[in-house]
Amino acid sequence: MIETAAPLRILYIDDDEMALTLTQLQLLQVGIQTEATTDALEAVSILSTQPIDLILLDSVMPTIDGVEFLHLMKSLNLPHPVVFFSGYVVEELKEAARPFRVLGFLDKQKDRFTLPQRLKELYAEANSDRPDVNVTSAQLNPPSSLGAPRGAS
Repeated sequence: MIETAAPLRILYIDDDEMALTLTQLQLLQVGIQTEATTDALEAVSILSTQPIDLILLDSVMPTIDGVEFLHLMKSLNLPHPVVFFSGYVVEELKEAARPFRVLGFLDKQKDRFTLPQRLKELYAEANSDRPDVNVTSAQLNPPSSLGAPRGAS
């Protein structure tokens, strides 16, 4: 299995608080550090102040959708790679996201159980040519203390 030397740090943005909490717990259980929020402004704050390796992003949200969030990131010079995680992965989304650093498109239903591994694989593939990212083979083991999941705002 693929793992970076340091734990992968993900920011998950989704308007569905139940999906946010369940996904955050799923990722924490396999040692992926996860911040989660329903709010785009809080997401920008997290990206500006915390080390984040990857953004897991819903595509359909009421205040700002996934593609609009990509535009916001670009305008603020936030170069983080993104993986869309949505129930609505359509060609229009893929086309709209083409100019941005989108590593993949995962389906919330189909990819739910393989999400942690898929995120690690996508991140490793995107960074395979970077010598500063150490990609090694390791098992998915949860850390000894996970801490409580961060509540969505």
